Amino acid sequence: MSNEISRLTWRHKTLFSIVVLLTGILLFRLFSIQVINHNKYKEEAYLMHSSVQKLTANRGTIYDRNFFPLATSLQTWDIFIDSSKINTANQTNEIQELCAFLLINCDEILYKALNGSEQILVQRKIPYSKYSIINKKNSDAIYALNSSKRIYPEKNLAGQVIGYLGLDEKGLWGIERDFNDILSGTAGSIYFETDPFGRPITFGNQVITEPQAGKDIVLTIDKYIQNYSQKYLLEALKDFKAESGSILVMDPNNGEVLAMANYPEIELENNILLSENLSDNVRNKIISDIYEPGSVMKLINTAIGFDLGVVAPETTYIDKGFVDIGPQRIQNWDLNTYGETSIKNHLIHSLNTGAVWIAQKVGPERFYKYLDNFGFGDLTSIGLSGEAEGLLRTNKSKDWYPIDLATNSYGQGIAATPLQVLTAVNVLINDGKLIRPKIIKEIANETHVNNSIFMNDDQVIKQKTSQNMKEMMLAIVEESIYHQAKIDGFLVAGKTGTTINTINAVYDWDYTIATFAGFVPYENPKISILIKIDYPRGNKNLGGEIAAPTFSKLASEILEYLQIAPSKEMVKN
Repeated sequence: MSNEISRLTWRHKTLFSIVVLLTGILLFRLFSIQVINHNKYKEEAYLMHSSVQKLTANRGTIYDRNFFPLATSLQTWDIFIDSSKINTANQTNEIQELCAFLLINCDEILYKALNGSEQILVQRKIPYSKYSIINKKNSDAIYALNSSKRIYPEKNLAGQVIGYLGLDEKGLWGIERDFNDILSGTAGSIYFETDPFGRPITFGNQVITEPQAGKDIVLTIDKYIQNYSQKYLLEALKDFKAESGSILVMDPNNGEVLAMANYPEIELENNILLSENLSDNVRNKIISDIYEPGSVMKLINTAIGFDLGVVAPETTYIDKGFVDIGPQRIQNWDLNTYGETSIKNHLIHSLNTGAVWIAQKVGPERFYKYLDNFGFGDLTSIGLSGEAEGLLRTNKSKDWYPIDLATNSYGQGIAATPLQVLTAVNVLINDGKLIRPKIIKEIANETHVNNSIFMNDDQVIKQKTSQNMKEMMLAIVEESIYHQAKIDGFLVAGKTGTTINTINAVYDWDYTIATFAGFVPYENPKISILIKIDYPRGNKNLGGEIAAPTFSKLASEILEYLQIAPSKEMVKN
Protein backbone atom coordinates (compact mmCIF):
# COMPACT_ATOMS: atom_id res chain seq x y z
CA MET A 1 0.00 0.00 0.00
CA SER A 2 2.81 2.39 0.89
CA ASN A 3 4.54 1.74 -2.48
CA GLU A 4 1.35 2.62 -4.37
CA ILE A 5 1.03 5.86 -2.43
CA SER A 6 4.66 6.61 -3.14
CA ARG A 7 4.19 6.03 -6.89
CA LEU A 8 1.01 8.16 -6.90
CA THR A 9 2.80 10.98 -5.08
CA TRP A 10 5.60 10.92 -7.69
CA ARG A 11 3.07 11.16 -10.52
CA HIS A 12 1.30 14.01 -8.77
CA LYS A 13 4.58 15.81 -8.35
CA THR A 14 5.46 15.33 -12.01
CA LEU A 15 2.02 16.49 -13.16
CA PHE A 16 2.17 19.44 -10.82
CA SER A 17 5.63 20.40 -12.12
CA ILE A 18 4.40 20.23 -15.73
CA VAL A 19 1.35 22.37 -14.90
CA VAL A 20 3.56 24.93 -13.17
CA LEU A 21 6.00 24.97 -16.10
CA LEU A 22 3.26 25.39 -18.70
CA THR A 23 1.60 28.06 -16.59
CA GLY A 24 4.93 29.88 -16.38
CA ILE A 25 5.43 29.66 -20.14
CA LEU A 26 1.89 30.90 -20.73
CA LEU A 27 2.36 33.82 -18.33
CA PHE A 28 5.68 34.73 -19.91
CA ARG A 29 4.08 34.57 -23.37
CA LEU A 30 1.24 36.81 -22.24
CA PHE A 31 3.74 39.23 -20.71
CA SER A 32 5.75 39.22 -23.92
CA ILE A 33 2.69 39.93 -26.06
CA GLN A 34 1.08 42.52 -23.83
CA VAL A 35 4.15 44.30 -22.49
CA ILE A 36 7.42 43.58 -24.28
CA ASN A 37 6.06 43.39 -27.85
CA HIS A 38 2.93 45.42 -27.26
CA ASN A 39 3.61 47.94 -30.02
CA LYS A 40 4.54 45.27 -32.54
CA TYR A 41 1.31 43.28 -32.12
CA LYS A 42 -0.74 46.46 -31.93
CA GLU A 43 0.66 47.41 -35.33
CA GLU A 44 -0.05 43.94 -36.75
CA ALA A 45 -3.60 44.05 -35.42
CA TYR A 46 -4.06 47.46 -36.96
CA LEU A 47 -2.76 46.28 -40.31
CA MET A 48 -5.21 43.34 -40.30
CA HIS A 49 -8.12 45.75 -40.56
CA SER A 50 -6.42 48.59 -42.41
CA SER A 51 -4.82 49.22 -45.77
CA VAL A 52 -2.23 51.62 -47.12
CA GLN A 53 -2.06 53.41 -50.46
CA LYS A 54 1.28 54.87 -51.56
CA LEU A 55 1.29 58.50 -52.74
CA THR A 56 4.02 59.14 -55.29
CA ALA A 57 6.07 62.31 -54.86
CA ASN A 58 6.48 64.65 -57.80
CA ARG A 59 9.95 64.17 -59.28
CA GLY A 60 12.12 67.25 -59.68
CA THR A 61 12.76 68.77 -63.10
CA ILE A 62 16.19 68.81 -64.78
CA TYR A 63 16.81 72.16 -66.48
CA ASP A 64 19.56 73.50 -68.70
CA ARG A 65 21.41 76.61 -67.50
CA ASN A 66 18.69 78.88 -68.95
CA PHE A 67 15.84 76.90 -67.34
CA PHE A 68 14.74 75.03 -70.44
CA PRO A 69 13.36 71.68 -69.17
CA LEU A 70 15.43 68.69 -70.26
CA ALA A 71 13.59 66.16 -68.10
CA THR A 72 10.28 66.83 -66.39
CA SER A 73 7.17 65.06 -65.14
CA LEU A 74 3.60 65.37 -66.36
CA GLN A 75 0.57 64.89 -64.12
CA THR A 76 -1.11 61.57 -64.93
CA TRP A 77 -3.63 59.27 -63.25
CA ASP A 78 -3.78 55.56 -62.41
CA ILE A 79 -7.23 54.01 -62.90
CA PHE A 80 -8.53 51.47 -60.35
CA ILE A 81 -11.69 49.42 -59.79
CA ASP A 82 -13.04 48.78 -56.29
CA SER A 83 -14.36 45.25 -56.85
CA SER A 84 -16.20 45.27 -53.50
CA LYS A 85 -18.66 47.72 -55.07
CA ILE A 86 -19.40 45.67 -58.19
CA ASN A 87 -22.88 44.27 -57.53
CA THR A 88 -25.11 45.36 -60.38
CA ALA A 89 -25.34 44.77 -64.09
CA ASN A 90 -24.93 48.50 -64.69
CA GLN A 91 -21.57 48.53 -62.95
CA THR A 92 -20.45 45.54 -65.01
CA ASN A 93 -21.35 47.48 -68.12
CA GLU A 94 -19.33 50.42 -66.81
CA ILE A 95 -16.24 48.20 -66.62
CA GLN A 96 -16.72 46.96 -70.16
CA GLU A 97 -17.12 50.53 -71.39
CA LEU A 98 -13.96 51.52 -69.51
CA CYS A 99 -11.95 48.72 -71.10
CA ALA A 100 -13.20 49.62 -74.55
CA PHE A 101 -12.32 53.27 -73.99
CA LEU A 102 -8.79 52.39 -72.82
CA LEU A 103 -8.40 49.80 -75.62
CA ILE A 104 -7.49 46.95 -73.24
CA ASN A 105 -8.70 43.37 -72.83
CA CYS A 106 -11.48 43.17 -70.24
CA ASP A 107 -11.75 39.43 -69.50
CA GLU A 108 -9.31 39.19 -66.60
CA ILE A 109 -10.42 42.51 -65.10
CA LEU A 110 -14.08 41.47 -65.15
CA TYR A 111 -13.26 38.11 -63.59
CA LYS A 112 -11.39 39.76 -60.70
CA ALA A 113 -14.12 42.36 -60.24
CA LEU A 114 -16.92 39.78 -60.03
CA ASN A 115 -15.07 37.20 -57.93
CA GLY A 116 -13.12 39.22 -55.38
CA SER A 117 -13.05 42.26 -53.16
CA GLU A 118 -9.69 43.77 -54.13
CA GLN A 119 -8.60 47.07 -55.61
CA ILE A 120 -7.81 46.31 -59.27
CA LEU A 121 -5.30 48.37 -61.21
CA VAL A 122 -6.69 48.92 -64.71
CA GLN A 123 -4.13 51.21 -66.33
CA ARG A 124 -1.28 53.44 -65.19
CA LYS A 125 -0.28 56.94 -66.22
CA ILE A 126 -3.23 57.98 -68.37
CA PRO A 127 -3.26 61.63 -69.52
CA TYR A 128 -5.72 64.29 -68.42
CA SER A 129 -7.69 64.02 -71.69
CA LYS A 130 -8.69 60.43 -70.81
CA TYR A 131 -8.94 61.00 -67.06
CA SER A 132 -11.45 63.84 -67.48
CA ILE A 133 -13.76 61.65 -69.58
CA ILE A 134 -13.61 58.77 -67.06
CA ASN A 135 -14.11 61.14 -64.14
CA LYS A 136 -17.30 62.58 -65.66
CA LYS A 137 -18.96 59.14 -65.37
CA ASN A 138 -19.10 59.51 -61.57
CA SER A 139 -18.84 55.76 -61.07
CA ASP A 140 -18.88 54.40 -57.51
CA ALA A 141 -16.63 51.50 -58.46
CA ILE A 142 -14.12 53.24 -60.73
CA TYR A 143 -11.69 55.75 -59.27
CA ALA A 144 -8.32 57.40 -60.08
CA LEU A 145 -5.19 58.19 -58.08
CA ASN A 146 -2.63 60.83 -58.97
CA SER A 147 0.58 59.70 -60.63
CA SER A 148 3.16 61.18 -63.01
CA LYS A 149 4.99 60.37 -66.22
CA ARG A 150 8.60 61.33 -66.96
CA ILE A 151 9.15 63.03 -70.30
CA TYR A 152 12.24 64.30 -72.10
CA PRO A 153 11.20 67.25 -74.29
CA GLU A 154 14.50 67.43 -76.22
CA LYS A 155 14.57 63.69 -77.06
CA ASN A 156 18.20 63.04 -78.16
CA LEU A 157 19.76 66.13 -76.57
CA ALA A 158 22.53 65.15 -74.12
CA GLY A 159 20.93 61.75 -73.54
CA GLN A 160 24.03 60.27 -71.88
CA VAL A 161 24.26 63.23 -69.50
CA ILE A 162 20.58 63.49 -68.51
CA GLY A 163 19.78 59.79 -68.12
CA TYR A 164 16.48 57.91 -67.95
CA LEU A 165 14.05 56.38 -65.46
CA GLY A 166 13.44 52.65 -65.18
CA LEU A 167 10.11 50.96 -64.56
CA ASP A 168 10.71 51.32 -60.81
CA GLU A 169 10.88 55.12 -61.22
CA LYS A 170 14.60 55.15 -60.36
CA GLY A 171 17.33 56.66 -62.52
CA LEU A 172 19.29 54.22 -64.67
CA TRP A 173 22.21 56.45 -65.71
CA GLY A 174 23.32 60.07 -65.94
CA ILE A 175 21.89 62.85 -63.77
CA GLU A 176 18.67 60.84 -63.24
CA ARG A 177 20.73 58.14 -61.50
CA ASP A 178 23.51 60.10 -59.81
CA PHE A 179 21.08 62.57 -58.26
CA ASN A 180 18.12 60.21 -57.89
CA ASP A 181 17.68 60.85 -54.15
CA ILE A 182 17.50 64.60 -54.73
CA LEU A 183 15.13 64.37 -57.70
CA SER A 184 12.80 61.66 -56.38
CA GLY A 185 11.70 63.32 -53.12
CA THR A 186 9.86 61.31 -50.44
CA ALA A 187 6.71 59.26 -51.10
CA GLY A 188 3.60 59.80 -49.00
CA SER A 189 0.81 57.41 -47.98
CA ILE A 190 -2.85 57.05 -47.00
CA TYR A 191 -3.75 54.63 -44.16
CA PHE A 192 -7.45 53.72 -43.88
CA GLU A 193 -9.51 51.16 -41.95
CA THR A 194 -11.07 48.23 -43.80
CA ASP A 195 -13.78 45.69 -43.03
CA PRO A 196 -13.14 41.91 -42.92
CA PHE A 197 -13.47 41.80 -46.71
CA GLY A 198 -10.79 44.46 -47.24
CA ARG A 199 -13.28 47.18 -48.15
CA PRO A 200 -12.70 50.75 -46.88
CA ILE A 201 -14.91 51.73 -43.91
CA THR A 202 -16.67 54.94 -44.82
CA PHE A 203 -16.28 56.65 -41.46
CA GLY A 204 -13.19 54.75 -40.33
CA ASN A 205 -9.90 56.30 -39.28
CA GLN A 206 -7.76 57.75 -42.05
CA VAL A 207 -4.16 59.02 -41.80
CA ILE A 208 -2.59 60.92 -44.69
CA THR A 209 1.16 61.55 -44.98
CA GLU A 210 1.74 64.09 -47.72
CA PRO A 211 4.54 63.30 -50.22
CA GLN A 212 7.54 65.64 -50.37
CA ALA A 213 8.31 66.68 -53.95
CA GLY A 214 11.81 66.16 -55.34
CA LYS A 215 14.11 69.12 -55.91
CA ASP A 216 14.78 70.66 -59.31
CA ILE A 217 18.32 70.56 -60.72
CA VAL A 218 19.80 73.18 -63.03
CA LEU A 219 22.70 71.96 -65.19
CA THR A 220 25.55 74.02 -66.57
CA ILE A 221 24.66 72.59 -70.00
CA ASP A 222 23.36 75.11 -72.54
CA LYS A 223 20.59 73.63 -74.68
CA TYR A 224 21.64 75.51 -77.81
CA ILE A 225 25.38 74.91 -77.46
CA GLN A 226 24.63 71.22 -76.85
CA ASN A 227 22.52 71.13 -79.99
CA TYR A 228 25.24 72.81 -82.07
CA SER A 229 27.83 70.35 -80.72
CA GLN A 230 25.74 67.30 -81.64
CA LYS A 231 24.99 68.80 -85.05
CA TYR A 232 28.64 69.38 -86.02
CA LEU A 233 29.78 66.10 -84.49
CA LEU A 234 27.37 64.17 -86.72
CA GLU A 235 28.41 66.26 -89.71
CA ALA A 236 32.09 65.49 -89.12
CA LEU A 237 31.47 61.76 -88.67
CA LYS A 238 29.54 61.69 -91.93
CA ASP A 239 32.06 63.77 -93.90
CA PHE A 240 35.09 61.81 -92.73
CA LYS A 241 33.47 58.35 -92.46
CA ALA A 242 34.40 58.07 -88.78
CA GLU A 243 33.11 55.45 -86.34
CA SER A 244 32.42 57.65 -83.34
CA GLY A 245 33.46 60.83 -81.61
CA SER A 246 32.95 63.37 -78.84
CA ILE A 247 32.79 67.14 -78.45
CA LEU A 248 33.25 68.89 -75.12
CA VAL A 249 32.59 72.61 -74.64
CA MET A 250 33.52 74.39 -71.40
CA ASP A 251 33.79 77.84 -69.92
CA PRO A 252 37.51 77.89 -69.10
CA ASN A 253 37.03 80.65 -66.52
CA ASN A 254 34.88 78.66 -64.10
CA GLY A 255 34.99 75.04 -65.30
CA GLU A 256 31.32 74.88 -66.26
CA VAL A 257 30.50 72.28 -68.91
CA LEU A 258 28.39 73.89 -71.64
CA ALA A 259 28.02 70.81 -73.84
CA MET A 260 28.87 67.10 -73.84
CA ALA A 261 28.17 65.52 -77.22
CA ASN A 262 28.81 61.85 -77.96
CA TYR A 263 28.19 59.54 -80.87
CA PRO A 264 26.51 57.09 -80.94
CA GLU A 265 23.67 59.19 -79.53
CA ILE A 266 20.87 57.93 -77.33
CA GLU A 267 17.34 59.20 -77.87
CA LEU A 268 15.24 59.40 -74.71
CA GLU A 269 11.96 57.84 -75.83
CA ASN A 270 9.43 55.29 -74.59
CA ASN A 271 10.98 52.16 -76.11
CA ILE A 272 14.58 53.03 -75.28
CA LEU A 273 15.04 50.17 -72.81
CA LEU A 274 14.48 47.65 -75.62
CA SER A 275 17.50 48.90 -77.59
CA GLU A 276 20.03 46.17 -78.41
CA ASN A 277 23.00 48.54 -77.93
CA LEU A 278 21.65 50.29 -74.85
CA SER A 279 24.69 49.68 -72.62
CA ASP A 280 27.07 51.13 -75.23
CA ASN A 281 24.88 54.03 -76.31
CA VAL A 282 24.23 55.34 -72.80
CA ARG A 283 27.95 55.56 -71.99
CA ASN A 284 29.15 59.15 -71.62
CA LYS A 285 32.46 58.68 -73.42
CA ILE A 286 33.70 62.12 -72.46
CA ILE A 287 34.13 60.93 -68.88
CA SER A 288 34.31 57.14 -69.26
CA ASP A 289 36.53 56.44 -72.30
CA ILE A 290 40.27 57.06 -72.26
CA TYR A 291 42.55 57.64 -75.24
CA GLU A 292 46.09 58.76 -76.01
CA PRO A 293 45.85 62.57 -76.39
CA GLY A 294 48.56 62.77 -79.04
CA SER A 295 50.23 66.11 -79.80
CA VAL A 296 47.84 68.10 -77.60
CA MET A 297 50.13 66.88 -74.78
CA LYS A 298 52.97 68.93 -76.30
CA LEU A 299 51.23 71.97 -74.82
CA ILE A 300 51.40 70.51 -71.32
CA ASN A 301 55.00 69.37 -71.81
CA THR A 302 56.08 72.82 -73.02
CA ALA A 303 54.25 74.54 -70.14
CA ILE A 304 56.20 72.39 -67.66
CA GLY A 305 59.46 73.44 -69.31
CA PHE A 306 58.50 77.12 -69.19
CA ASP A 307 57.34 76.91 -65.57
CA LEU A 308 60.61 75.32 -64.41
CA GLY A 309 62.68 77.75 -66.44
CA VAL A 310 64.56 75.00 -68.32
CA VAL A 311 63.36 76.49 -71.62
CA ALA A 312 61.88 79.83 -72.71
CA PRO A 313 59.80 80.84 -75.74
CA GLU A 314 62.96 82.03 -77.55
CA THR A 315 64.99 78.90 -76.71
CA THR A 316 66.23 76.90 -79.71
CA TYR A 317 67.42 73.34 -80.19
CA ILE A 318 68.87 71.39 -83.10
CA ASP A 319 66.32 69.15 -84.78
CA LYS A 320 67.88 66.21 -86.64
CA GLY A 321 64.50 64.76 -87.51
CA PHE A 322 64.91 62.00 -84.97
CA VAL A 323 66.11 61.24 -81.45
CA ASP A 324 67.43 57.90 -80.18
CA ILE A 325 66.37 56.58 -76.77
CA GLY A 326 68.58 53.54 -76.26
CA PRO A 327 67.93 51.18 -79.16
CA GLN A 328 64.68 52.93 -80.10
CA ARG A 329 64.40 55.84 -82.54
CA ILE A 330 61.69 58.51 -82.39
CA GLN A 331 61.04 60.56 -85.52
CA ASN A 332 58.97 63.59 -86.36
CA TRP A 333 55.48 62.74 -87.57
CA ASP A 334 56.23 64.19 -91.04
CA LEU A 335 59.71 62.56 -91.16
CA ASN A 336 61.27 66.00 -91.89
CA THR A 337 64.37 67.64 -90.40
CA TYR A 338 64.18 71.29 -89.29
CA GLY A 339 67.71 72.12 -88.04
CA GLU A 340 67.90 74.93 -85.48
CA THR A 341 64.32 75.34 -84.30
CA SER A 342 62.61 77.51 -81.68
CA ILE A 343 60.21 76.25 -79.05
CA LYS A 344 57.41 78.12 -80.82
CA ASN A 345 58.19 76.44 -84.15
CA HIS A 346 58.38 73.04 -82.50
CA LEU A 347 54.74 73.59 -81.47
CA ILE A 348 53.66 75.09 -84.79
CA HIS A 349 55.11 72.12 -86.70
CA SER A 350 54.26 69.67 -83.88
CA LEU A 351 57.74 68.15 -83.71
CA ASN A 352 58.19 65.03 -81.60
CA THR A 353 61.92 65.67 -81.28
CA GLY A 354 61.32 69.02 -79.57
CA ALA A 355 58.87 67.48 -77.11
CA VAL A 356 61.40 64.78 -76.18
CA TRP A 357 64.18 67.36 -75.84
CA ILE A 358 62.12 69.45 -73.39
CA ALA A 359 61.01 66.41 -71.36
CA GLN A 360 64.59 65.22 -70.97
CA LYS A 361 65.65 68.64 -69.67
CA VAL A 362 62.74 68.57 -67.20
CA GLY A 363 63.51 65.02 -66.05
CA PRO A 364 61.06 62.26 -65.06
CA GLU A 365 60.69 63.22 -61.39
CA ARG A 366 59.46 66.74 -62.09
CA PHE A 367 57.64 65.80 -65.31
CA TYR A 368 55.32 63.29 -63.64
CA LYS A 369 54.78 65.49 -60.58
CA TYR A 370 53.47 68.20 -62.90
CA LEU A 371 51.25 65.74 -64.80
CA ASP A 372 49.75 64.73 -61.48
CA ASN A 373 49.10 68.40 -60.65
CA PHE A 374 47.43 68.86 -64.04
CA GLY A 375 45.04 66.06 -63.07
CA PHE A 376 46.27 63.21 -65.26
CA GLY A 377 45.74 59.75 -63.79
CA ASP A 378 43.05 60.99 -61.40
CA LEU A 379 39.32 61.75 -61.37
CA THR A 380 38.24 65.30 -62.15
CA SER A 381 35.59 65.07 -59.39
CA ILE A 382 32.84 66.36 -61.68
CA GLY A 383 30.36 64.31 -59.66
CA LEU A 384 29.16 61.91 -62.38
CA SER A 385 29.43 58.14 -61.99
CA GLY A 386 31.39 56.12 -64.51
CA GLU A 387 34.32 58.53 -64.71
CA ALA A 388 37.65 56.89 -65.54
CA GLU A 389 40.92 57.85 -63.87
CA GLY A 390 43.03 57.41 -66.98
CA LEU A 391 46.38 55.63 -67.25
CA LEU A 392 49.64 57.22 -66.16
CA ARG A 393 52.73 55.08 -65.76
CA THR A 394 55.38 57.08 -63.89
CA ASN A 395 59.04 56.56 -63.10
CA LYS A 396 57.87 55.07 -59.78
CA SER A 397 56.25 52.16 -61.65
CA LYS A 398 58.14 48.89 -62.01
CA ASP A 399 57.32 48.65 -65.74
CA TRP A 400 58.46 52.21 -66.55
CA TYR A 401 61.36 52.79 -68.95
CA PRO A 402 63.15 55.95 -70.18
CA ILE A 403 61.36 55.59 -73.52
CA ASP A 404 58.09 56.26 -71.63
CA LEU A 405 59.19 59.78 -70.70
CA ALA A 406 59.90 60.45 -74.37
CA THR A 407 56.62 59.10 -75.75
CA ASN A 408 54.54 60.66 -72.93
CA SER A 409 55.91 64.09 -73.85
CA TYR A 410 54.04 63.98 -77.17
CA GLY A 411 50.94 62.16 -75.94
CA GLN A 412 51.59 58.48 -76.48
CA GLY A 413 51.82 55.83 -73.77
CA ILE A 414 49.54 57.95 -71.58
CA ALA A 415 45.75 57.82 -71.61
CA ALA A 416 43.11 60.27 -70.38
CA THR A 417 39.45 61.11 -70.85
CA PRO A 418 38.43 64.07 -73.03
CA LEU A 419 37.30 65.83 -69.84
CA GLN A 420 40.73 65.39 -68.24
CA VAL A 421 42.49 66.68 -71.36
CA LEU A 422 40.40 69.84 -71.75
CA THR A 423 40.52 70.51 -68.00
CA ALA A 424 44.33 70.39 -68.23
CA VAL A 425 44.35 72.66 -71.30
CA ASN A 426 42.13 75.12 -69.41
CA VAL A 427 44.97 75.51 -66.89
CA LEU A 428 47.00 77.14 -69.66
CA ILE A 429 44.15 79.59 -70.33
CA ASN A 430 43.07 80.78 -66.88
CA ASP A 431 46.29 82.05 -65.29
CA GLY A 432 47.60 78.61 -64.43
CA LYS A 433 44.80 77.42 -62.13
CA LEU A 434 43.30 73.94 -62.26
CA ILE A 435 39.58 74.68 -62.06
CA ARG A 436 37.50 71.58 -61.39
CA PRO A 437 34.83 70.93 -64.02
CA LYS A 438 31.19 71.44 -63.02
CA ILE A 439 27.97 69.97 -64.44
CA ILE A 440 25.51 71.13 -61.72
CA LYS A 441 24.81 74.86 -61.60
CA GLU A 442 22.06 74.91 -59.00
CA ILE A 443 19.84 72.65 -56.89
CA ALA A 444 16.50 74.13 -55.84
CA ASN A 445 16.46 75.42 -52.25
CA GLU A 446 20.11 74.53 -51.71
CA THR A 447 22.33 77.26 -50.29
CA HIS A 448 25.34 75.80 -52.07
CA VAL A 449 26.00 73.17 -54.72
CA ASN A 450 28.44 70.31 -54.32
CA ASN A 451 29.72 70.69 -57.88
CA SER A 452 33.18 69.33 -57.39
CA ILE A 453 33.09 67.86 -53.90
CA PHE A 454 34.40 71.24 -52.74
CA MET A 455 37.93 70.54 -53.93
CA ASN A 456 39.89 73.78 -54.07
CA ASP A 457 41.23 75.09 -57.35
CA ASP A 458 45.01 74.59 -57.48
CA GLN A 459 47.73 76.84 -58.89
CA VAL A 460 49.53 74.42 -61.21
CA ILE A 461 51.75 76.79 -63.20
CA LYS A 462 52.74 80.43 -62.83
CA GLN A 463 50.60 83.18 -64.32
CA LYS A 464 53.53 84.16 -66.57
CA THR A 465 53.72 80.58 -67.86
CA SER A 466 50.01 80.68 -68.65
CA GLN A 467 50.46 83.90 -70.64
CA ASN A 468 53.39 82.41 -72.57
CA MET A 469 51.36 79.31 -73.41
CA LYS A 470 48.39 81.35 -74.63
CA GLU A 471 50.77 83.17 -76.96
CA MET A 472 52.17 79.84 -78.17
CA MET A 473 48.67 78.47 -78.82
CA LEU A 474 47.77 81.64 -80.72
CA ALA A 475 50.88 81.31 -82.87
CA ILE A 476 50.08 77.67 -83.67
CA VAL A 477 46.81 78.70 -85.35
CA GLU A 478 47.34 82.26 -86.56
CA GLU A 479 50.91 81.87 -87.87
CA SER A 480 49.97 78.83 -89.92
CA ILE A 481 48.65 80.18 -93.21
CA TYR A 482 46.35 77.27 -93.92
CA HIS A 483 45.32 76.31 -90.39
CA GLN A 484 41.70 75.19 -90.58
CA ALA A 485 40.75 76.17 -87.03
CA LYS A 486 40.78 79.87 -87.94
CA ILE A 487 37.54 81.89 -87.60
CA ASP A 488 36.98 85.01 -89.65
CA GLY A 489 37.00 88.03 -87.34
CA PHE A 490 38.42 86.25 -84.28
CA LEU A 491 41.83 85.26 -82.95
CA VAL A 492 41.86 81.51 -82.29
CA ALA A 493 44.35 79.61 -80.11
CA GLY A 494 44.75 75.86 -79.90
CA LYS A 495 46.60 72.69 -80.82
CA THR A 496 45.85 69.68 -82.99
CA GLY A 497 46.60 66.09 -82.08
CA THR A 498 46.64 62.86 -84.06
CA THR A 499 46.71 59.64 -82.11
CA ILE A 500 48.08 56.69 -84.05
CA ASN A 501 46.41 53.59 -82.69
CA THR A 502 47.75 50.05 -82.67
CA ILE A 503 46.55 46.99 -84.54
CA ASN A 504 48.16 43.76 -83.32
CA ALA A 505 50.63 45.84 -81.26
CA VAL A 506 51.77 47.79 -84.34
CA TYR A 507 50.97 51.50 -84.82
CA ASP A 508 48.81 51.97 -87.90
CA TRP A 509 48.55 55.40 -89.59
CA ASP A 510 45.23 54.38 -91.11
CA TYR A 511 43.75 53.92 -87.63
CA THR A 512 43.82 57.34 -85.97
CA ILE A 513 41.98 59.62 -83.56
CA ALA A 514 41.90 63.23 -84.75
CA THR A 515 41.80 65.91 -82.01
CA PHE A 516 41.81 69.67 -81.64
CA ALA A 517 41.75 71.55 -78.33
CA GLY A 518 41.44 75.31 -78.39
CA PHE A 519 39.79 78.47 -77.12
CA VAL A 520 38.30 81.70 -78.45
CA PRO A 521 38.36 84.70 -78.37
CA TYR A 522 42.06 84.91 -77.62
CA GLU A 523 41.85 88.30 -75.85
CA ASN A 524 39.04 87.25 -73.51
CA PRO A 525 38.42 83.48 -73.61
CA LYS A 526 34.73 82.57 -73.40
CA ILE A 527 34.74 78.98 -74.58
CA SER A 528 37.22 76.14 -74.76
CA ILE A 529 36.45 73.18 -76.98
CA LEU A 530 37.85 69.70 -77.47
CA ILE A 531 36.97 67.90 -80.72
CA LYS A 532 37.69 64.16 -80.87
CA ILE A 533 36.90 62.16 -84.03
CA ASP A 534 37.58 58.41 -83.83
CA TYR A 535 38.94 56.30 -86.70
CA PRO A 536 38.13 58.32 -89.84
CA ARG A 537 38.14 56.18 -92.99
CA GLY A 538 38.18 58.82 -95.71
CA ASN A 539 41.18 60.39 -97.45
CA LYS A 540 41.93 62.53 -94.40
CA ASN A 541 42.88 61.31 -90.94
CA LEU A 542 44.88 64.07 -89.20
CA GLY A 543 43.72 66.38 -86.43
CA GLY A 544 44.42 69.44 -88.58
CA GLU A 545 42.33 68.04 -91.44
CA ILE A 546 39.35 66.80 -89.44
CA ALA A 547 39.08 68.20 -85.91
CA ALA A 548 40.35 71.72 -86.66
CA PRO A 549 37.71 72.61 -89.30
CA THR A 550 35.02 71.10 -87.07
CA PHE A 551 36.19 73.41 -84.28
CA SER A 552 35.99 76.40 -86.62
CA LYS A 553 32.38 75.66 -87.64
CA LEU A 554 31.17 74.91 -84.12
CA ALA A 555 32.95 77.82 -82.43
CA SER A 556 31.63 80.25 -85.06
CA GLU A 557 28.07 79.18 -84.32
CA ILE A 558 28.57 79.45 -80.55
CA LEU A 559 30.17 82.90 -80.79
CA GLU A 560 27.22 84.16 -82.82
CA TYR A 561 24.77 82.63 -80.33
CA LEU A 562 26.60 84.25 -77.39
CA GLN A 563 26.61 87.54 -79.32
CA ILE A 564 30.36 87.99 -78.97
CA ALA A 565 31.59 90.70 -81.32
CA PRO A 566 34.53 89.99 -83.66
CA SER A 567 37.89 91.27 -82.44
CA LYS A 568 39.32 92.07 -85.87
CA GLU A 569 38.05 93.24 -89.22
CA MET A 570 36.10 90.61 -91.10
CA VAL A 571 37.69 89.36 -94.30
CA LYS A 572 35.64 90.47 -97.30
CA ASN A 573 35.00 88.03 -100.10
